[in-house]
Amino acid sequence: MQSVMVDGVRLGYERAGSGPAVVLVGGTGMPPVAWQLCGLRDALVQAGFEVVTYAARGVAPSDAPAAPYTVDDLTADLAGLIETLDLTDAIVVGYSLGSFTTELLARTRPDLVRAAVLMAGAGPLTGVLDAVLAAETELIATTGRLSPAFTRLQTLLSTLPPAVLRTDDAQVRTWLELLGAQEAVWTSTDGENGQSAASDRWLRDEYRMAALAQITCRRLHARLTPRATHARGHRSRPPRPGSTDRRAWWLWASRSMTAS
Repeated sequence: MQSVMVDGVRLGYERAGSGPAVVLVGGTGMPPVAWQLCGLRDALVQAGFEVVTYAARGVAPSDAPAAPYTVDDLTADLAGLIETLDLTDAIVVGYSLGSFTTELLARTRPDLVRAAVLMAGAGPLTGVLDAVLAAETELIATTGRLSPAFTRLQTLLSTLPPAVLRTDDAQVRTWLELLGAQEAVWTSTDGENGQSAASDRWLRDEYRMAALAQITCRRLHARLTPRATHARGHRSRPPRPGSTDRRAWWLWASRSMTAS
């Protein structure tokens, strides 16, 4: 794996394929190899894209500065990586914490982003999510870190569907075995605690959903062309300005861009 220095933080990255650039931004504690294991990286390469994967600060082999981190820090790292690698007009795909980073990059550095895809992004702060974030914060304050057992449980409950958790014990135990290696992905405890703090602060930001709706409206509406709006024989209308229904925005955007 190659590496670059971005504002004093060394970031490990890999490049594969050739063509328009796609940058894959991983979730909490997600190593670059995960994109290969799930098949997305190779599928994009076969489709004619150059794919860049990287380890965010805190994830090995990248550096882990002292915690806490913010999504602003992670976004600055991503922007610096894109600029250093001279990736022009990049498509940026973010998962979980990576979607928070991608969202902020599109909002603050639109010159670097051709298109953004947010997977498992941040929704409203529900009571359950509030309780999980509070538990994480208290554990770190009390013990200095999130215990591996807690992290495995949290990942299980937030990843597998309720029906699987109730009835498919074999799959649950397979996941537990896989998650046993999760602790090894961190460069240090600072990396784990830092990413947890970044996620907590972002999810508690009451302005983020309104900002997402505004940036989506502003950028995607500007990209519409007459051909895109009439290609399927009907007029594609965006959701009303100020709407925070993100699914409506992305459905409208995908139809418009597919038509073009």
